[in-house]
Amino acid sequence: MSFDDEIEFSMIPGRSKKHPHHIVRGRRNKFNVLKTGIIYGANASGKSNLIRAMAFAKDLIVNGTRPQRHIPINRFLLDKSCANKPAKFEFEFKIHGKYYAYGFELDAQRIHSEWLYEISRSTEKVIFERTTTRDDKTTIEFGNIEFKGKKDKRFVEFTGMGTRYNQLFLTESVERGVKHFENIFSWFHRRLTIIFPDTKFLGLEISIEQEDDLIQYLLKLLQTFNTGISDIGFEEIDFYNEMTDFPDETKAELVQELDAGDKTVVRASTNKRYLIYRDGDDEIKAFKLMTKHKMKGSDEEALLEISDESDGTQRLMELIPALIDLLKNERIYIIDELDRSLHPRLSYKILELFLNNKSQQESQLIVTTHESSLLDLKLLRRDEIWFVEKNRDGASNMYSLEEFAPRYDKDIRKGYLLGRFGAIPIVQDISELGWIN
Repeated sequence: MSFDDEIEFSMIPGRSKKHPHHIVRGRRNKFNVLKTGIIYGANASGKSNLIRAMAFAKDLIVNGTRPQRHIPINRFLLDKSCANKPAKFEFEFKIHGKYYAYGFELDAQRIHSEWLYEISRSTEKVIFERTTTRDDKTTIEFGNIEFKGKKDKRFVEFTGMGTRYNQLFLTESVERGVKHFENIFSWFHRRLTIIFPDTKFLGLEISIEQEDDLIQYLLKLLQTFNTGISDIGFEEIDFYNEMTDFPDETKAELVQELDAGDKTVVRASTNKRYLIYRDGDDEIKAFKLMTKHKMKGSDEEALLEISDESDGTQRLMELIPALIDLLKNERIYIIDELDRSLHPRLSYKILELFLNNKSQQESQLIVTTHESSLLDLKLLRRDEIWFVEKNRDGASNMYSLEEFAPRYDKDIRKGYLLGRFGAIPIVQDISELGWIN
């Protein structure tokens, strides 16, 4: 996309001593890691491209590729030499108490190389290294793996040699039932979640229907954010006669796909959402998630559909399940444009709730934003704040506020808006357009 040279986004703490509770401590020869990263940049600076690059890598790992199909990679188009260079991706992460570096180089035709290492502060142990030549022959070498005998070793080696030139070995190994790398695959599949501005969390209805604790916590947060919602509940509707958003053919397909006890959530083009399931009597049931608001001068409550709520409330209902998941489980959430449709105080409150939570879960929240009110050293550490900016050649660069080392009493927000750290839009004098007399 907009990245030409290699860039690194690091969640390793810098020298800052402020907010020590923002750090997940590693023991002995392990890494200390920050809980939060906030990324700033002007429009078209490349901050969303960073998130898209992560999403591309995750999709390639989790979903793989089809035989004889090109890999849908987006080149940096402002440098002709990039057309012949492979792109490189690498993630360093922790799972089950161990640290790993997993990465790959690829172009649209093939995976050039792929590697997995177990890492510490001072050592790097090879688990596997794979290369693919231009005539599409794969070679793979294994290092720090405990095989369960010769048969197991031969099976893993056979899987590696049989991996297609346009497929990752990590993906292929899981598809073939190799157990040795399931935890690595699981980190990308289940722990790493990426949310874009238009992402819709269609699991909300099922989660609420199954977990009483979730609905209570969701309600508490919605009330904390002053949305006016007093309660949340389901309203049963007639699947065949009241779901007018869907044609009969679509309903028929839904009926065929649902087995007894199955549940699904569907979203109409009108943004209305429905929870549908087949009960034990083979009947199709449909429900709408509704919000309740207290009516003026009455004990009654008004029922509103989710689509009737404000954009900000709908955005909160997409983000709050992520916040709850972060607080209850070990997760990594990456949210592009946290502040979309949110008041600045709500964006601030979301970060504050996460950072001040006392749970022992080793979770991380990484967001991009334009919201300058978050540039507050009472809320964040210097090493948690990052900037993305394009250079003269149109390529995106990335750097941390830690590189500037401002004093704790410095007004970071003011300095940013004045351009001291870069990564802000440069706007020409609009009087030159001739629109103003």
